[in-house]
This record gives sequence, structure tokens and C-alpha cells, in this order.
Amino acid sequence: MTHSLRVKVAGVSIVFRSDMEVDICHLRDLYRHHVVDVVAAGPEHEVRIETVTKCVLPSDARLVWSGYYHGVGYDGHFDNTVKKYVSADGKSEYFVTPSGECLINDLTRPSTVCTLMSRRKMFAKGSVRSNVGTMVILLTHIVAARYCRYTLHASSVAWRERAVVFVGRSGQGKSTLCLDLVARGAGFMGDDIVFAYHEDGIVKIAPLLFDAKMFEPGKKEKTFIDVTSKYGSVDIDGLPLQAICEIEPTRKGESVVDVQDDSDRLFDVFLQSANNLALQYDNEDWLTLCATVMSNYQLYKFYFGDRQQLTVDSLNAFYE
Repeated sequence: MTHSLRVKVAGVSIVFRSDMEVDICHLRDLYRHHVVDVVAAGPEHEVRIETVTKCVLPSDARLVWSGYYHGVGYDGHFDNTVKKYVSADGKSEYFVTPSGECLINDLTRPSTVCTLMSRRKMFAKGSVRSNVGTMVILLTHIVAARYCRYTLHASSVAWRERAVVFVGRSGQGKSTLCLDLVARGAGFMGDDIVFAYHEDGIVKIAPLLFDAKMFEPGKKEKTFIDVTSKYGSVDIDGLPLQAICEIEPTRKGESVVDVQDDSDRLFDVFLQSANNLALQYDNEDWLTLCATVMSNYQLYKFYFGDRQQLTVDSLNAFYE
């Protein structure tokens, strides 16, 4: 019997199928705020999960890209390198991780196969198969990119029915600022990854409503928090972009929002926040999105001060 799950991410319906119920249970938990029960409008993509004992990469596949991807190998057992291959006939793509897992895109139809390695473990009674959760971020990225939904390494909140996006290097405070604002009344749209795309000339931001990994009060290690259940949900199809803001932590005094009159810096920030453009798809569409952003938006700087003095009213500065 095949088990299945339908979710919706950035306007794309993804139907997961697996012969192992544990896969679907795990995915249902991860995508809990994206689960839909009926066929929705928009594109639909099928993902089949299969178990293999050796890498499925064909010998004649051509390597076209190799690089770091932050959503792979996060358990510390492997590095974060992903390699992208294309089949000799150009009809399939293979995204291979250091541990042998592989995502196979069928470019002739809306279908992806996720192969998970099964290995014999010493002193174990049987083989142990990889967990589908180790591939979820890369898988979501790859599927969304097929439909020109571009992954951004950013946090985002909803305010006045529009999206404010915060970018910056890891450790700059994107997640902390996002969750502080959500706790004060903003809508949660993701603490680490969001999707950008354009529709009828309008730039939209769509959320990935996974649990946020944060420091809870009194704890020395990060734990996962279900922000959406705690504070409420937003439209999973996305909202119009209101502003892009670069974070600069100051940690003293009140937070300050400042407009940056620097279009080149806006382009750099937007480009740097795009997760691995080599894994995105339509270069012409991406450039059109960049041109739309450059023509219609300014870059803001958020000087993130004392968290105790932060108020949600600071978001109104992006609407003035």
C-alpha cells in the first residue's frame, strides 16, 4: 500500500508518496501547517520516496555544479556539499549528498524521486535507512525552484497584510528579531527560509512554516518552537513584499529603522540571500524578479537594539 500526503508551499501543491508510513508521518509533522486535504489551484508536483542500497547516479551523468548547501548534513555526520548532475539525454537532474541520498528531477514532467540510503549497521539486526527529514529543506528548495519560487535565506513577518523580509549573515539576529516581533503581534512567515516570486508584476513572499530553532529563556542550547501554533498562521500562498531590510545588531537602546539610498547594495543583499542560485532554474525569470525589486523597492537597515525596548510599531517605518 502506498501512503501519501498533500502539502502546499508557495502556491505549489506537493504530493508525497511512499510505501513506508513512517515517512509520511514524519513529513506530516514537519509540514503540519502546509497540509491540505483537497486539490488546490496552481501547479502540482509529485515526490516519490524510495529506498536504495547504493547511489542511483548513472555512470554517464555529467557534473554541472558542486557546492555548499546549508540544509544538508546538519546532524554533523557529513559535510554540506551537494553535487548536481545532468543525465546524458538532458531529461533528468540528480542532486547527490555526501551520504549518498539523491533527488532525481524528471524534467519532462512534474515529478521528483527522493532516494534514501539503507545501510547495514554493525551489531544491528537489520539495515538502517536514512531519515527523510535530512533531505526536506533541499527537497523543498528543488521542487519550489521548478516553479520559479526562489529560496531566500531570510526571516520574514507579516504586517498590515504585507511581508517585511529581514536578511543578514547567520548570527546577526534574523530569527530573534522575527520571533520578537511575532510575539508582539506580527505574523510569522519563517525564521530562516522564505520564498520569493513574482506574479503579474508584483513581488510576493511565501512562508515556510517549519518550527523555528531558537534559544528559549533560561536554556543554553537552541530548541525547536512551533511559532505558528503559538501565535497564529498566515496565508501559505504568500503576501506582497513591502520591504527588504538588512539587520545590524547594536543591542543597546531602542531599535532604529533607516532607509539606505544604495540600489547597488540592495541588489547585493538580495543576491546574497538567494540560496544557491546554481540550484535555481529559470535565469531569465530570476533576472526579471531582480529587476522588479530594484525598480520598486529601497533597502532598509534595521539597527537591532535592546530586545526589551522593541515594539511592533517599528514595522510601521516600512510603510511611511
